[in-house]
Amino acid sequence: MKVQDKYTPRNLDQVIYPNTATALRIQAFGTRQLEGHVLMWGPNGTAKTSIAHLLIAAIGGADAAVDDVDYDELLSKPDFTQYIKNSCSLSNLYGQSKFFILLNEFDTSRVNPHKLWTAMDQCGNDLMVIITTNEPMKVHRSIRSRCTEIEMPAMPAKNVLSRAQQILSSEGLVLPDQQVLHYLMTKQYSGDLRKYFAVLDELLFLHSTKQPMPPWQAVKPKMTVLSGT
Repeated sequence: MKVQDKYTPRNLDQVIYPNTATALRIQAFGTRQLEGHVLMWGPNGTAKTSIAHLLIAAIGGADAAVDDVDYDELLSKPDFTQYIKNSCSLSNLYGQSKFFILLNEFDTSRVNPHKLWTAMDQCGNDLMVIITTNEPMKVHRSIRSRCTEIEMPAMPAKNVLSRAQQILSSEGLVLPDQQVLHYLMTKQYSGDLRKYFAVLDELLFLHSTKQPMPPWQAVKPKMTVLSGT
């Protein structure tokens, strides 16, 4: 089984975040310290979709009422606003905190955003819309203005190191931090978690077949030169 599948995060605390500010913001939504709609944007492989599902589970529980069908199909409903209102009412009736709409890789250039922002306004806190996209400017400004925008930038290799070491150790492979960081940094150009996990798959394959690890060099720290005053 691939590392990515075997060690999929089970909650928001297990997610690898690009920075502390992003982690605090997402976790605050998960604990309902923050309320509202969320738009997560950034390149592929930064866990946007995974976080969206975990965020819904954190807020609404395992039985959260969520609509994550194709958004063209969803927004094409002639009675869209009433459909959302009814869904929110049913969620409240069954003791659920909210009704969720999950829109992955959302692009409003192909749909009329009026229906969505009208429902967002009319349903208030009974509705939470979570949007993921690579390009936020493809989401109409009327929708963006109603969301908290959270950037998910390319993932630095150093942020993956701790989780990588936990995974390798769990699989019986113990290597120095500097060695693992060297291997991870060969994929830092992409900042894609899938690429980083593929590195771990390769290392574990070499380990299981008793082959030598790839050559490596310690990652030298960057020197900061302070100019005199």
